[in-house]
Amino acid sequence: MERRRIGIVACGILGAAALVAWTQDPGKRPQDAGAPVKLRKPQMSDTIKANVYADNWFVLYINGELAAVDSIKFIPHNVISVDLLPTYPMTIAVMAKDNADAKTGMEYANTNIGDGGFVLKFGDGTVTDATWKAKAFSTGPVGRDTANPRVENTPIPENWFAVDFDDSSWTPAKEYTEEEVGPKQPYFEHDFKGAKFIWSSDIALDNTVIFRHVVKTPPDGKARVDYSNLTNVVPEGPPKRPKK
Repeated sequence: MERRRIGIVACGILGAAALVAWTQDPGKRPQDAGAPVKLRKPQMSDTIKANVYADNWFVLYINGELAAVDSIKFIPHNVISVDLLPTYPMTIAVMAKDNADAKTGMEYANTNIGDGGFVLKFGDGTVTDATWKAKAFSTGPVGRDTANPRVENTPIPENWFAVDFDDSSWTPAKEYTEEEVGPKQPYFEHDFKGAKFIWSSDIALDNTVIFRHVVKTPPDGKARVDYSNLTNVVPEGPPKRPKK
């Protein structure tokens, strides 16, 4: 009789725990054996805001997928803000370009040597800094020779944005101050607190730079549901009405 009583109490405790888990986190509700896996549909509250500023242009990939493209090719300088549905580990890959002539490396009708700069901040606390990796793929004018300017290019790998791309030989990005980059007004109208401007080792001559960085877990420590496999599960919610 005593053993039976203990078993009943234990079942009651487990049942209560399961009920609490069910109500607090629908995405982790236990499933019946053989039933399709279900996951609640993501809401906008599950997304994070991304603010990106580049001198002068960028394209951003997250986990191998295109996430954002600077809508203005070079000038005026602008900030791109987009909503992201994060999945960790998160591989970030960015190609940034300065406004430079492809043959001379100079700008404004070959009258000036420009400079670059890139900064990014995500709503989960991800920021640009010297922990990112960087590699220059177009440099000029070589030797700062503005009388006979020329450019040295390195072929850009087709899969530079892929999650499994090997960047082990790349060097850390170099941090630069706001004074060195000289960001324009839109930068100051957005949240970049804690983020550092980065580029390659030569902010003036390197005109095309690729950055890569892996965020293993959310920097803010917030637990988030992994929705990367959402297309292979049955989202919880009312069934859709058949179209007439």
